[in-house]
Amino acid sequence: MRTTRRLLEAEARSSVAEPCPRDADAARRTRRPFVPRGPALLALVTSLATVVAVSTSCSSSDGDAREPHPRDADGSADAAPEADREDVIDAGIADVVVKGSAPLPIECKEPPCAIALSTTTTTSSSPILNDEGYCALLHDGTVACWGANAEGQLGRPATSGYSPVPVRVSGLSKVTALDHTCAVDSDGSAFCWGRGPFLQSEASTQTVEATPVRLPLPGPATKVAFSSSSYDGAGCAILRDRSVVCWGSNSYLQLGVGVSRSELNAQPQTIERAFGAKDIALGVATFVLDDDGTLKSWGYNGSIGRPTALNYSGVPAKVALDHVSMIDTVTDQACAVANGIGWCWGGNDVDNAGSLARALPIAVDTPEPITRIATSQSVSVRENNVSYLDRRRWCATSVSGAVYCWGLNNAGQAGNGTKQFALEPVQVVGLPAPAAEVKVMPYSTCAILTNGKVYCWGSNFYGQLGAGLPKGSVLQPVEVKLP
Repeated sequence: MRTTRRLLEAEARSSVAEPCPRDADAARRTRRPFVPRGPALLALVTSLATVVAVSTSCSSSDGDAREPHPRDADGSADAAPEADREDVIDAGIADVVVKGSAPLPIECKEPPCAIALSTTTTTSSSPILNDEGYCALLHDGTVACWGANAEGQLGRPATSGYSPVPVRVSGLSKVTALDHTCAVDSDGSAFCWGRGPFLQSEASTQTVEATPVRLPLPGPATKVAFSSSSYDGAGCAILRDRSVVCWGSNSYLQLGVGVSRSELNAQPQTIERAFGAKDIALGVATFVLDDDGTLKSWGYNGSIGRPTALNYSGVPAKVALDHVSMIDTVTDQACAVANGIGWCWGGNDVDNAGSLARALPIAVDTPEPITRIATSQSVSVRENNVSYLDRRRWCATSVSGAVYCWGLNNAGQAGNGTKQFALEPVQVVGLPAPAAEVKVMPYSTCAILTNGKVYCWGSNFYGQLGAGLPKGSVLQPVEVKLP
């Protein structure tokens, strides 16, 4: 029995609302038994924590007879049709405390090695260009990036066009933290490159930087995060004194209530109720994670993961998840790991389901407890005068080091050797060692293994697999050529 279902069914039944027919149908699927795969699972301690009843709509896109147009991210004709539905399954039930669910440690035995991984950002023009890329923090404190470079995502002016192999970002050393195209070094200085709200212009929150620029923060930082779009964007940093400052656009109240929503280029503002955070993530909502596993959020109500009667909430408040260990966001999508279980929520684009159908956390049914989870955004596609969506997708690493992916798979980005849409988590095949971290973009996936090597799979349209291969799809992991 999978860890996220039926562990405490008898105790939880009275607290969980009757499932809608669609959920009941999903629950009738054949389940593989949960088998512990390593010493990290020696202790599974269940707790009768409060069950969060997530109210979701029973509406679905099943009534939409339109068949989605198959589309390979590289334009090939053999892509498999995607399912036109939402596929994060509500595992619900009761809380489970998983001991030893921290990411597996990375041990660099043979340089070059990576110790952290991030995605770059899509350009302002259109995400359908597949302008994907990744950056890795290397064991020597430098950063290397590969893939698309239309807006300086590689941080290296000497590199023109995309790069199919990693190149070192100019001028960075002693880096200790990485988020998209921002890095913090051991002195607490924060540097960013590419497109973003980087505090470089009084006229616009958005600038494009081909090389890293230092952010003029009010103090040394430990973490930096940002979100970016064509017209606005916001950034936040955790300073060494544990205060949180945010800047840029406040159109979604990501900067809190102390700034007008019409402010598009605010200087760093202290978020008082976020003090003490150890990690931070931004989309159209802002999230901070405290030492005790408390997750707080503020911003757009379709993304903050908690009930509110307002369209925007600028006051940080707790998301109803306990023992949260990490959070991943992109635009209006968010996922977290709590007690070894993945929870996802955010903006909804499934026909007839309602814009807030996914506004509260929904548990993900995985074959074993997980340590990390990553989400992508949906992508609008137009082919042969027909528009449709390549919908969001997800991957997660487990306590055993396995990687599971589900959702869009038209370029082999699920890593199971097919292009069939993954209705539920499928295990990535071909990784030579356990994985510590995974990151996703719509059409590609990359993971750091416990030996410090990085492997990627899916579309290579912009060289985002980092293996020096020609354009095309790769259905199983290939090793990134770290410098």
